[in-house]
Amino acid sequence: MKQTLQLIAAPTVMQPGGYVPEAYKDRTQASTPTVELTAEKAAARGWRIELQWACPQPVSSIANETDLFPDAAALMVPVVADAPWITMGQEDKPVEAALWRADREALYQLQAEGLGTMHRNDAPAGWSAQSQWADGVYRLVFQLKPWAALDQHGLLGIALWRGAESDRGGLKSVSSGWVSVS
Repeated sequence: MKQTLQLIAAPTVMQPGGYVPEAYKDRTQASTPTVELTAEKAAARGWRIELQWACPQPVSSIANETDLFPDAAALMVPVVADAPWITMGQEDKPVEAALWRADREALYQLQAEGLGTMHRNDAPAGWSAQSQWADGVYRLVFQLKPWAALDQHGLLGIALWRGAESDRGGLKSVSSGWVSVS
């Protein structure tokens, strides 16, 4: 299944704490307006999910830099069918995610039950990602072993961070809701 998704700016007004909602209240446009999504499920092998998006200025290294942020992408899935995507779940309605960052090889696995509750761990064995940047476009392919929450619900949320646009944390471009991939 292949589709083009329109992305929105993650609402800054919902960010925990007082600084981000005030300092970035005018940030209403997604720094990445669209992403191409291809999702394929192979029962025994799990999922192959490809994302392609425009990124004119890639940031893949932030070593010794305090004002740079790496490019990144995440695939979020609901653990229960009615988990809200925009708040990254809520209490008793968790979400899980695979996080790729351009400044490291290994993926992270994330779990959350609402804004400000993110837990980051090393990804499980069988999760990997290959990225390529050429001519202003990222191509990122996730290979994910069978993932129970994705297998059960067939829904994804997508988040993209462009380091050159100072995207980080809750400052990101996101899908406008859960996307069916089944």
